[in-house]
Amino acid sequence: MEIIILCIAALALVVAVVAYCRSGASRNQRAVDRARDDKIERLTATAKRAADSVAAHVRAGYQRSIRIIDGLQSRVAALKQEAVEELRGDLRRIAQTLDVLAERAARELKDLKEGLEVTATEAEIGLRLAVDEAKARLKVIQAKRELVLARAAVLRNDLVEAESRVVAALADIEEALALTANHYTSAAALHGQALEMLAAIRAKAVTVKTSLDALIERSNHLLHEMGSAASQERAAA
Repeated sequence: MEIIILCIAALALVVAVVAYCRSGASRNQRAVDRARDDKIERLTATAKRAADSVAAHVRAGYQRSIRIIDGLQSRVAALKQEAVEELRGDLRRIAQTLDVLAERAARELKDLKEGLEVTATEAEIGLRLAVDEAKARLKVIQAKRELVLARAAVLRNDLVEAESRVVAALADIEEALALTANHYTSAAALHGQALEMLAAIRAKAVTVKTSLDALIERSNHLLHEMGSAASQERAAA
C-alpha cells in the first residue's frame, strides 16, 4: 500500500512539474512575441521616418529644378525680345526643351505627392541633369549673343564695349563647360572665336591709340607753330 501511495505521489509531482514547465514556456513565448512586435514596430517607424526624409529631399529637389526652369524661361523670353536674328533658331529650340522639362517636373512632382516613390530619387536626379543640360545650352546661346553684339560694337569702333562683350562670352562658355561636357565641341569653337576676337580688338585698340597719339602730337605741333607765328606777328607790329 505504501508503495502505491508513493507512486501516486510521484506521478502527481511529475504532472505538476510538467504543468509548471508548460506555464513558464507559455509566459516566455508571450514575452518573446511582445519583444518581436516591439522591434517590428520600431523598425517600421524608423523606415517611415527614412522614407519621409527621402521624399522631402526629393520634393525639394523637384521644387528647386522648377524654379531654375522658370528662371531659364524668363531669360529666354527676354532674349527673344532683343530680336537678334542669329539666335532665333537656338532660342526656339531651347524654349521647346524648357517647356518639356517644366511639364515633366510638374508631372513627376505630382506622382511623388501621390506616393509613387519607387524610383523617385533616380527620376529627380535625371531631371536635375536635364535642367543642367538646358542651362548649359542657354549659356552657349548667351555666349553667341555676346559675340554678335561685340562684332556690332567693333563696327561702331566702340572697342571698350566690344571687349567687355567678349569677356562676358568667355564667362558664359566657362559656366556651360562646368555644367556639362555635352557641349564641349560647340563651346570650344566659341571659345576659340572669342579669343581671336579679343586679340583683334586689343590689337585694334593699340592701333587706334597709336593713331590718336600721332594725331595729338600733330595737333600740339600745329598749335605750337601757330602760337609762334602769332608771337612773331605781334612783335613785328
